[in-house]
Amino acid sequence: MRAPPDNNIWPEPLRSFAHIKLFLTSLCTVLALFVAAIFVLLYWRNDDLIRLRMHEQAVTYHDLIMHTKNWNFDYGGVYVLKRSKVESNVYLRRLGINPDVTAMNGSTFTMRNHAIMINEISRMSEMKEGAKFRITSLHPIDPENAPDPFEKQALEKFERRMGEFSRIEYPLGKPPIFRYLTPLMADKSCLECHKTQGYKVGSIVGAVSIALPVEGILREAQISKVLLIIAAVMTLGMLIGISYFLTWRLVKKLDSVQRRYTTLISTDELTRLRNRRYVMRRLEEECERADRMENPLSLLLIDVDHFKLVNDTFGHPFGDQVLRRASARMKEGLRRYDILGRIGGEEFLIISPGATVEDAMALAERIRSQIAAMKVIEGDRECSITVSIGVTSMNALEMTPDLLMRKADVALYQAKEQGRDRVIYG
Repeated sequence: MRAPPDNNIWPEPLRSFAHIKLFLTSLCTVLALFVAAIFVLLYWRNDDLIRLRMHEQAVTYHDLIMHTKNWNFDYGGVYVLKRSKVESNVYLRRLGINPDVTAMNGSTFTMRNHAIMINEISRMSEMKEGAKFRITSLHPIDPENAPDPFEKQALEKFERRMGEFSRIEYPLGKPPIFRYLTPLMADKSCLECHKTQGYKVGSIVGAVSIALPVEGILREAQISKVLLIIAAVMTLGMLIGISYFLTWRLVKKLDSVQRRYTTLISTDELTRLRNRRYVMRRLEEECERADRMENPLSLLLIDVDHFKLVNDTFGHPFGDQVLRRASARMKEGLRRYDILGRIGGEEFLIISPGATVEDAMALAERIRSQIAAMKVIEGDRECSITVSIGVTSMNALEMTPDLLMRKADVALYQAKEQGRDRVIYG
């Protein structure tokens, strides 16, 4: 019967790799969450930056509008030559202000106050850049300055002293626009036209409404998001790949070191056979297996005859060579599942699972004769050796390793007493 592989000498993590797989899975999960969190923050931050960019652009337009308004007021309005398609401001006439003046050469000039000037500049801007702006109010003098639903909602909030108002709109069939409104506080320039409406300095007379095309900005933002997602996937894949590769290399290295360590602690350094601790543990296992399965089990306890004389005569290095040659010759006669180990200075033990008494005696005699025919030669030194072998087998009354070892030791002692170079069954 063939003995099962000796798997239990390896630590559980390196035999099943379950713990390592769990570790790698946990590591990759933590890395994935960490990288995902970073890129989600960057993704959201990208939206914030785009929104901030739109807001800053709108604020720039607002500041320009206010500077234009104040410049116009500081000059008391600006007069332009009244040519074709240039109409007088009828609303100024309703307020009692004559917008037209006639020069000495007969040319007529008409006033462009800040509201009209801002509207005309807005039309030019819309044609060239797509940005448009105007001044609107809940109580406009010019009906064209009446608020749309979004502006009305913002103006109502401004009257409750709420701050600026903005949002992105996606008109059906048109590019998206960024709407921005900020309250317009009444000053002296405003009261010239709105004094009849009961406003005072500091009152909210309306709002500066700005609409900016943002299709290009949103396209850039979308591209940035796609690049962020690609970068996140690539970074995550690279980190997981590197972590997996390095961890697996470490695992393989540890496994190699563990295997080497296990081999060293279970191997006799001189003969490269199994050492006493390993062989005695295997003897316990084989005894349990033979008892459970009711199979035969035999032991061969081998001792090199007069080995002390070999050491004294030829020296310890030569004696070591003798042991190495003898152990090699013993291995030649074994089956694959026989277990051979060095358990003492010149003592060896063979555990032969499934071997009957007859099988064990035949194996012992074969080993004895092969070693007796062997010569150890090193330089000008030559030596022949013999071995004595005690053989025993397991029976119903003697199932323990200790009893088997005692019987084999007794048989070996008898072989020595009877002249050595022989096999005795006990």
